[in-house]
Amino acid sequence: MALLKEDGSLDVERMNSLPLEEWMDVMGDLTQEQVEEYLSKLPINESNEPVRAIEVDYTLEEELKRGNMVDIEDFLNNQRIKYGLK
Repeated sequence: MALLKEDGSLDVERMNSLPLEEWMDVMGDLTQEQVEEYLSKLPINESNEPVRAIEVDYTLEEELKRGNMVDIEDFLNNQRIKYGLK
């Protein structure tokens, strides 16, 4: 039995306040979609799942060319030169 709010969404705060055995029973009854909703509502430091890798289609060089990233070594060297620290 999932603990739901009036709007039909999961009551995550109430679920998290349950004793461990009751929480495990509730979690066992959730659908896959409800589990994903539960995990999406947890603060990032409270997730019990491992970190998931996200595959991307680009390289750092492409992002540097687009101006979306900064090469930190170049930036620091320029700052050292600018402020006479090199």
